[in-house]
Amino acid sequence: MECIFNMFNRMKRNIPLFVLLLISPAIGELLSGSAPPLEFFSPFGFVLLVGLYGIGVLIVRELSIKWKKGWGSILLLGAAYGIIEEGLAVKSFFDPNWMDLGILGTYGRWLGVNWVWSVCLTIFHTVYSIAIPILIFSLLFPALKNKRLLGEKCLIASFIIFSFVIVFIYLFLTPYRPNDFLYFITMIIVAALVIAAWKVKTGYVSAKNPIPLVRPKWFLFVGGAFGFLFFFIMYAIPHLVSIPLIPMILEGLLCLAVLLFIIKYSGSTKNSSHKLAFTGGLLSPLIFLAFIHEINGVFGMSVVAIFFIIFLFYVGKRTS
Repeated sequence: MECIFNMFNRMKRNIPLFVLLLISPAIGELLSGSAPPLEFFSPFGFVLLVGLYGIGVLIVRELSIKWKKGWGSILLLGAAYGIIEEGLAVKSFFDPNWMDLGILGTYGRWLGVNWVWSVCLTIFHTVYSIAIPILIFSLLFPALKNKRLLGEKCLIASFIIFSFVIVFIYLFLTPYRPNDFLYFITMIIVAALVIAAWKVKTGYVSAKNPIPLVRPKWFLFVGGAFGFLFFFIMYAIPHLVSIPLIPMILEGLLCLAVLLFIIKYSGSTKNSSHKLAFTGGLLSPLIFLAFIHEINGVFGMSVVAIFFIIFLFYVGKRTS
């Protein structure tokens, strides 16, 4: 009986870890429609996505806490993660025939790189695959906000698993082979971002006020505006503007504007409702698009959208 009790306690202690492992792939692949329910919940696909997204966000969170850094480090490591996944693993940064590219396979392609796609996907993974899962985790488990979930040996094991997944995807799942020089430069950029995340000042991206200066509804609006504008610039502007540099600049300015808003108007305390509102706003375009996917014949996406709506209300209840 005592063994069963101890086993239950160990499982209970690991619940936060399991939650973090699942949030990132659930947002980055399932809710986004990149891996619809039938694909996402297939045994092979599920394990692979958790090994990629889940282990990736876990490593980012552990390193940011280990180095005693803040959101500046998380965002830089998030960008590194996005480049690792899309540049080093699936190689969509370079493959002109990547299944999700559409017009971006030719629009903005120069010197063997899909530049518009590369910029947009780096931002997407930074925000949706890394930052939002960590933000939701901090709302669900506030007592663990600045506490590590892994010891050093488990962190090393996570690196090994993550590296294995990257190599496996490169060798067996995506046959395209980019130019060796481009691939090497991509690795250098990843290393530079990791070093920058290690060196960045702790308060580089943090609230400048003790309490928020505006109500949560403004964070909901800004998060939603960012999400819808991000996807509009990515998918619509290339059809409207012939100069590929313009959507890349617009995406950068959009990120800068939202980041400055957060720094100026968010607070270091009494900000849980604002974080939740901002998260809901960021996820709103993906939830909306999930219903559109269902209308277009992608089975189960409306259930996914409804689940995330209920999940956000649950997080709000836990937060309050």
